[in-house]
Amino acid sequence: MNPENKRESIEVLYDEPLPSTRTGALYNAFSYPTKISAEAIALFIATHTQPGDTVLDTFGGSGTTGLAAKLCDIPTKNMIKLAFDRNITPKWGPRKAIIYELSVLGALVSKVMCTPPNPAQFEAAATDLISRFNEKYSWLWEAIDPQGISGELRHTVWSEILVCPSCGFETTFWDAALTREPLKLGKHLICRECGSTSKIDDCERATEKYYDRHLKKYITKRKRKIVRVYGCTNSKNWQRDPLKSDYKLLEKIKREKLPDTAPIEELVWGDLYRSGYHKGITHLHHFYTDRNFLVMCALWDELNNSPKAMIPSLKMLILSYNSSHSTLMTRVVIKKNQEELVLTGAQSGVLYVSGLPVEKNISKGLARKIKSLKNAFACVYESKSNVVVINKSSEKLKEKTGSVDYVFTDPPFGDYIPYAEINQINELWLGKKTNRTNEIIMSATQNKGVDQYESMMSTVFGEMARVLKKDGVATVVFHSASSSVWKALSNSYLSNGFSVQATSVLDKVQSSFKQTVSNVSVKGDPLILLTKSKSMVEVSSEKWDIEKIIHTMVKQAKKSEIEAEMTPERIYSRFISFCLTKGIEIKIDARNFYQYLESADVSK
Repeated sequence: MNPENKRESIEVLYDEPLPSTRTGALYNAFSYPTKISAEAIALFIATHTQPGDTVLDTFGGSGTTGLAAKLCDIPTKNMIKLAFDRNITPKWGPRKAIIYELSVLGALVSKVMCTPPNPAQFEAAATDLISRFNEKYSWLWEAIDPQGISGELRHTVWSEILVCPSCGFETTFWDAALTREPLKLGKHLICRECGSTSKIDDCERATEKYYDRHLKKYITKRKRKIVRVYGCTNSKNWQRDPLKSDYKLLEKIKREKLPDTAPIEELVWGDLYRSGYHKGITHLHHFYTDRNFLVMCALWDELNNSPKAMIPSLKMLILSYNSSHSTLMTRVVIKKNQEELVLTGAQSGVLYVSGLPVEKNISKGLARKIKSLKNAFACVYESKSNVVVINKSSEKLKEKTGSVDYVFTDPPFGDYIPYAEINQINELWLGKKTNRTNEIIMSATQNKGVDQYESMMSTVFGEMARVLKKDGVATVVFHSASSSVWKALSNSYLSNGFSVQATSVLDKVQSSFKQTVSNVSVKGDPLILLTKSKSMVEVSSEKWDIEKIIHTMVKQAKKSEIEAEMTPERIYSRFISFCLTKGIEIKIDARNFYQYLESADVSK
């Protein structure tokens, strides 16, 4: 590519937000917090590099940068169209990608996705695994339908138990809160025993003492019971209240011997622990119903009878469903204009257990998931790009000095998500947990504050600067609502000789759960293009007036025809980008920024 044309393409690439869709076969293959679209990353790689070049990701996550390198060799129609519409001239062709990922789970997913098995052979092996399991354990899903005919369980809804503050009478959360016509969850408990009215949030949750046969001791946990059973008979779905036969089956399951390989492992709690809904959850099996822990153990044990070459991808298949859909974190929600409860998975980025956890038919769920993974593998199976995944900290890279052409990375956002704590639900099945000592994170339970976070990040940027070629650049995606975290990031790259060449925003079409529910979120993740040479943008020595900058950002937003540009969250992202480009210290958090926008009414 002509150097001048390349420079123009790069300028266009960062000129306006690039959409990062959170859909598609590759994106949906495995649920991992804060993922970015591989198609979006591929455009950056193919614009910044030439075929044959080496691309590095120091915080690989689930391997999306590796998948992007694969797509550079076999671009999708959407990628080609997006490049054409944006007047970008990428150079398609195979690359070499090096992915560093500290997480044991992230490294497994990265390796499987970036060196996928033959899709057809995977489908056959996965189908056979589920079939072998069902031959032995189909009785786990036996359920009688409302007409007394034998059917198959689809899922059950469990409920925590509320204790009336006035008389101590116990009522299920299901009975107290759920009403129909319209379907909604109320906020008050009207006690059937004494007639008093109490706020549900103020009600104590009942607990029970029970003998944990796996730990061989009594423990206290939140009391829960089945309140609704959903099944299928001859392809016809049904639902009903629980019967004696359901409880009889549960008792049989409790007596069933687990495989010797069952992971009776202690959890390492950290910043996500909540004394309420996590009461009694000290070990991995406490995150499951007895039935679903048995299912997981039996499936994991059955893996040993699968073709050896397929075991990594089959592990990924099971784990892709496990944490999100097999545990007590699975739940039901109420959606507008829906007459029935909507089944959904665990909330991303947290370890939340709702008042109405769901026990799904794992066998059915995995059978549906096979096609999804097969399609994802097929997307990149034919690519000639080479991806190497290294399961270790990026604070010390093994690559030679000046050997890397380009870096694309998405570092951990301070205290945003404690990956190791979340990933342990899956990693305990793998028999190896992430070393939290090397986890670059701000965490009260790990005694890591912003200073330690900055120090560890600086070490990584130092390694990036070392391995990058003289004319190499790095694109960094970052998201934070905290000015101190932004300061830590900028100090980390500036202290290692990097300067900002350009900035933009990665426009995630669907926000993550944390971005959706957070009171202080940032819409669109700022993109920072770093160079080892002098910045293309001259940094003024004048004293910047922050209020004037904010008003300028608002004026620019008004000129845009894109609705998202006028949101406070997007304006903050633009403000951050401007400050980083000009070398201005970021001294205002998102919360204070939004308060200023509202009080000053700058939108008028």
